[in-house]
Amino acid sequence: MKRLGVIGGVSPESTVIYYRLLNRAARARFGGEHSANIVLYALDYGVMIRHYDNRDWPAFIKEVVKGAETLAAAGVDALVISSNTTHVAADAIAEATGLPVIHMLDALSDAMKAADVKQPLLTGTPVVMSGDHYRPALAQRYRGDTLIPDEGEQAVIARIILDELVNGVVLDESRKAYLAIINRWRDKGADGVILGCTELCMILDQSHTDLPVFDTTALHAEAAARFAFGDA
Repeated sequence: MKRLGVIGGVSPESTVIYYRLLNRAARARFGGEHSANIVLYALDYGVMIRHYDNRDWPAFIKEVVKGAETLAAAGVDALVISSNTTHVAADAIAEATGLPVIHMLDALSDAMKAADVKQPLLTGTPVVMSGDHYRPALAQRYRGDTLIPDEGEQAVIARIILDELVNGVVLDESRKAYLAIINRWRDKGADGVILGCTELCMILDQSHTDLPVFDTTALHAEAAARFAFGDA
């Protein structure tokens, strides 16, 4: 079993989900009472959200690199960033540490190719949906026509994530609002939906829609488990 260095804390809610999924995968792989070999560096969400709000990406990335270097010193075999938005620092931590980075977008693009999805709807934080990093990085891996919610819909999704889910709040009325956005885009030709924020799996799963749901949290944790447990 390899040792995973997990960069978490953005937000703590989704970091807990990663920890649970990786340990569940370890039990499934090895049986008995085994658990995953994980070293966790939890970023301070209060610090990171200020950098996010100010779009101060150099400061944001600097914090992530500091975490990656700490994990490298702890002897991890690979790095996992447990946040879609925080993958803005993926290249920087690879360069700083020389360690493999299990990239969320590799896992996502592989799943969408396997499902033969052509026009997925990308939902997540505003910088994931409309920023200049996530979508270009996805386009390097996946040739589909990624659809983006309109400005008003992005505001609704951002509110659900940043005001509710990161604080552990899951509301039925917010799920209905989120599903209404997904259904509008299904009618416009979307043939899948990307949960492009690691907290979105808290409010939506495949049971809520007939569109294929691409849960980046689960896909990424599965890829990390494959690497760690020798099945990559």
